[in-house]
Amino acid sequence: MKEFVCVRVVQANAMDLALFQFDYDMSFGTTFLHWDRTVYARYGSRRGNEEMAAADMSMEGLQATMQGVLALHQGYPGNKGRLEGKQPKRPVPYAVPEKHPLLKKYKSKLDYEGKVSGSCIHCHQIRDAERRVLRDGGGVLPHDLLTPYPMPSVLGIEMDRKTAAHVRQVREDSVAAAAGVQAGDVILGMGDQAVVSLADMQWVLHHVEAPDTLTVRVRRGNSERDLVLKLEPGWDRHSDISWRVSSWDLRRMAFGGMYLTSLSDAERTENGLAPGQLGLLAKHVGQYGDHAIAKRAGVKKGDVIVKFDGIERDLDESALLREVLGKRRRGEQVSFTYLRNGEKKETTIRLQ
Repeated sequence: MKEFVCVRVVQANAMDLALFQFDYDMSFGTTFLHWDRTVYARYGSRRGNEEMAAADMSMEGLQATMQGVLALHQGYPGNKGRLEGKQPKRPVPYAVPEKHPLLKKYKSKLDYEGKVSGSCIHCHQIRDAERRVLRDGGGVLPHDLLTPYPMPSVLGIEMDRKTAAHVRQVREDSVAAAAGVQAGDVILGMGDQAVVSLADMQWVLHHVEAPDTLTVRVRRGNSERDLVLKLEPGWDRHSDISWRVSSWDLRRMAFGGMYLTSLSDAERTENGLAPGQLGLLAKHVGQYGDHAIAKRAGVKKGDVIVKFDGIERDLDESALLREVLGKRRRGEQVSFTYLRNGEKKETTIRLQ
């Protein structure tokens, strides 16, 4: 730690959005910087609810990433080319969150003499505001805002959380397996970027603009080699966004406030669903304001959605959110069919 100047930030108020671009749904995130604002690396990854918040992080992993950062720092600026891809990419219309029209009620500093929590801008609110402006302006949501920071598990790669970038497991019949990635490989780079953390890998995957090939540099034993991953259309379709705090507002926009979960095999049989048929349980139905649109349309907790806006194929909640919000606009009407105690019912909601 003595090699670093450490700064702890507990709120997004006054955060430089042109510099600090990362996965805003994280519970913990670190950005490693040179004094000239060059980003060396990012650390902090998550794939599930609060119980899984630390499943992809560890003190050992953070330490290994910090060692990798020090190696990059020692090689700087000679290695600047391998760091260019890590620099903030998205132009920002507002320098800090509180300048955003939807966040302007907040101040640059927390109210430590009053309501501290109420004066704090949470990181996820930045993405919420960005999505809402696009949505309220009549647009559909772009892919990177609907599927942010995919885990490399969508490619078939599971990383060892106690290391910087060691491959723990490769799923058979996956994109990674087809490219030749093996358990025990050390990921040194993706595309043209140096990799020293799982978050670095997510950064690369988040900025893949279209289905393409992606070169991965690995060290295997005493040798290094380049492997080519072929990213077909829909390569990240299994990226789960249901755990994200920012997905609650997506549920308002697309489902009228319903929180949907996939049925178990036993529940599918109980409801008489055919193989491959849509079956999503309304685990929660919003009760207030704009989150109560589905409630006012007659939906109750425990209902089973079997058709939504003409979609009948089996999708999980994440995939259905992307289908609806990536194609449909605010104000459009969508109809859906649900089961309640075996009885089929139909209703319509207005998308928000």
